[in-house]
Amino acid sequence: MKTFSSKNRKIILDDDKILIKKILSGKESSFEEIMRKYNKRIFNFVLRMVRNEEVAIELTQDFFIKIFTKLYKYNFEYKFSTWAYRICYNLVIDYIRKNQTYVNSLDDDSTYKKDSYMRESATKEDGADVLEREEVKSYLWKTVSLLPVKYKELILLRYIQELKYDEISEVTSLPIGTVKNRIFKAKDLLRKEIEKDGMLKK
Repeated sequence: MKTFSSKNRKIILDDDKILIKKILSGKESSFEEIMRKYNKRIFNFVLRMVRNEEVAIELTQDFFIKIFTKLYKYNFEYKFSTWAYRICYNLVIDYIRKNQTYVNSLDDDSTYKKDSYMRESATKEDGADVLEREEVKSYLWKTVSLLPVKYKELILLRYIQELKYDEISEVTSLPIGTVKNRIFKAKDLLRKEIEKDGMLKK
């Protein structure tokens, strides 16, 4: 880890920032490392939001194009991941606002075909226990997908992207109190839905 000074502030250069400095200095091949690091996480977030694999692939590609073209605007005083997730978040929310009817009408079976494949693979590799865990996980994320967007996006940022509350606040431009309240409300809605389905009964 390296440091450099900017406007009398000491900037800590983590791996992401070192890669970005290389890209900005002309070594564009370093961007491939950024893509490898973030591709899966970004794709998973987008997929859970739009519920369509083809659209998720397209939006993920659009995300990396935006990142590459806007990299010169990045402020090294902040975490790259938070800056990147904000761009991704805005991209996805913009898509959903323009295509809300389409997103709401998607068939759950086609949306979660990847989950089905994971469950089949788990059965072959590790048996019934892993299959059960995958089915529970699939059920949980299907339930999350039914939440209103304002709740679903925060659940995904918190538990898929593993962002802290202050990072979610920065990504979404919401006050941190609103972030905490909405996540609390989202978890309460999930609990009620799970109870209604009888999943919490002993």
